[in-house]
Amino acid sequence: MAEKGFSPKSEEPEEKLIAKAKRGDIYSFERLVEKYQKKIYYLALRMTKSHEAADDMSQESFIKAFYSLKSFKEGYSFSAWVYKICMNLTINYLKRQKFVVPESQLKKSSLALLEEKGKVDFSDQLAKEELRKKIEQEIDNLPPDFKAVFILKAYEDLSYEQIAQALKISKGTVMSRLFRAREKLQKSLKEYL
Repeated sequence: MAEKGFSPKSEEPEEKLIAKAKRGDIYSFERLVEKYQKKIYYLALRMTKSHEAADDMSQESFIKAFYSLKSFKEGYSFSAWVYKICMNLTINYLKRQKFVVPESQLKKSSLALLEEKGKVDFSDQLAKEELRKKIEQEIDNLPPDFKAVFILKAYEDLSYEQIAQALKISKGTVMSRLFRAREKLQKSLKEYL
C-alpha cells in the first residue's frame, strides 16, 4: 500500500529515501538505484569497454552500497558514494584484465573537446576516424588510477571536489593525476595534434 500523499510519480527527496533505506525499506533503496543505475552503468562501461563487465560492475556497486548503507554518512552525496564504489570495483577489475577497445565503443566527445579548443582541423573523415580510434586506445592505455580521474572529468564532467569525494583522494591528487593523464595523452597523440 502506498504511503499517504505519495504517488509513484512524485519525487521524494533523496535524504528521505536514504533514511528509509537505512531503516530497511527496500522500496526506497530501489528508488535510489533507479535514479543512478544508468549513470553508474555508463561510468563502468567507459572504464571497462565491455557491456558484460559494466553490467556486472554496476550491479555489484549497488549490492555493495546496499550492504554498506548503515555506514553511509548523513550529508554526504549518495551519487559520489556510489561512484566511489563503482570506480574502486572497476579499477580493481582493470588491474586484473587486459582490454581491447571495440571500435563500436569509440566516443566522439574526445574529438569534440580537441576540435573546440582549435587543436585539430579535420578536412578528411578518414583522419578523423583514425584519431578517434587512437584517442580511445590511448585513454585505455592510461594506468587505471589516471583513467578513472580522466573519465570522471572528461566524460562525467565532475568537478575536482566531486572526483576527490568519489575516489576518496585529495583534490591535489585529482589535479595531479589529471595533469599526468593529459600529459601522457598529449605525448602519445603528438603526431596527430
